[in-house]
Amino acid sequence: MSENKICSCKRKKSRNVLINILIFMISIGLWGGIVYYGYGYAKNYIDTSINNVRQENAMNIQGLSDQVKLLSNEIKELSDSLDDTDSTISNTTDVQNKIDNKLEELDDRLKELQKSLDILKEAPNAEN
Repeated sequence: MSENKICSCKRKKSRNVLINILIFMISIGLWGGIVYYGYGYAKNYIDTSINNVRQENAMNIQGLSDQVKLLSNEIKELSDSLDDTDSTISNTTDVQNKIDNKLEELDDRLKELQKSLDILKEAPNAEN
């Protein structure tokens, strides 16, 4: 009988060891599954976040390029306006110079006419 008890104890120990190994393997399998699922979920979340940031950046870059184009057009218009204004100012300066010259000529002519008028005023007095 003692052999039976020894065999029975060995079977129980062997069974306990097998159960422990089975529990350990199941635990490792569950842990591996959880890690794999967590990795997949995290990777998907990160990839989605990166794609969202890329799309947002693309939209921001497009908006900035549109604003740069608008500013470029406005700068070109201002430059053209400055050129026109400079041309107008140059023309105005030329016109003003021409007017000044004409006024000087007219002033000289007026002085000549004044002298002629003085001579004419004196002429009838000389005859009397």
